[in-house]
Amino acid sequence: MKTIKLYKGGKYSICSCGLSKALPFCDNAHREFNVKNGTDYKSVKITVEDTVEAELNSANWKR
Repeated sequence: MKTIKLYKGGKYSICSCGLSKALPFCDNAHREFNVKNGTDYKSVKITVEDTVEAELNSANWKR
């Protein structure tokens, strides 16, 4: 589980595939993986109206 601060007005892309080197944020590593493996991973988009701390987790994150 990752706890991060998300800032008011921010737009974030969260990794869903577990391949990002910048977890919990997406670095688009899924794009090449999708092409090679016929998968359809996408990042989870979050837009924040107020500054908050969020606990994020994905079954695909191994680090």
